[in-house]
Amino acid sequence: MNDSANGLLLLDKPNGLTSFDCVSFVRRKLGIKRVGHCGTLDPAARGLLMILVGPATRLQDSFLGLEKQYWFRGEFGRKTSTGDLEGDVISERPIGPLNTQAVETVLPQFIGDLEQTPPAFAALKFKGKPYYHYARQGVEIPRVPRAISIRSFDLLAFERPYWDARVICSRGTYIRTLVEDVAERLQTCGTLVDLIRERVGPFKREQGLSWEEVRKMDTDTILPLLLPVGREREPVHA
Repeated sequence: MNDSANGLLLLDKPNGLTSFDCVSFVRRKLGIKRVGHCGTLDPAARGLLMILVGPATRLQDSFLGLEKQYWFRGEFGRKTSTGDLEGDVISERPIGPLNTQAVETVLPQFIGDLEQTPPAFAALKFKGKPYYHYARQGVEIPRVPRAISIRSFDLLAFERPYWDARVICSRGTYIRTLVEDVAERLQTCGTLVDLIRERVGPFKREQGLSWEEVRKMDTDTILPLLLPVGREREPVHA
């Protein structure tokens, strides 16, 4: 085992990999068991994944609490079983005369402290098993709304039926659910098309190593790239 590995690895996760896939790879690559991530990214999502290695894993909770920034693309008019393009279409509704002004009017209603019901396909656990375990079997389980906070929510582009936005939010915010809730407020339905995590606290996606870079590196190359951590970090505002 590699006893010298300790710190934070910033990874720019590509589409198609689970957060657990990335953690498992780093664990094997460095030859160390104590590896964990600081916030799940869905397989269809891209962007910054923070991986703690060695004794640094003790700080996981403090990193999980950092503010997050996302860019995303949503689609109005259809809803899927998973809230993104991984699922089956379960509902379609016309979007009517929906325009940029209508969307811009609704988004500020989601800024501040609010409650959000987690999606059925989530990594949250119920009786020791993740929500998605039950959802894949068609089993309904209680999903209790959770307190979240959204600091900013900006529309970047709108070209029917798609819209691009950037949101800065707290831990526990599900962008898939946010897209669905915005669509419902606009009297239609919606689904998430693309998602990029751009920032977690002071750490930015641009600082992350690409998956291809990490795959090609050997242990001695990766170890010096681990960022030192030794105390709780407070969220920063972009």
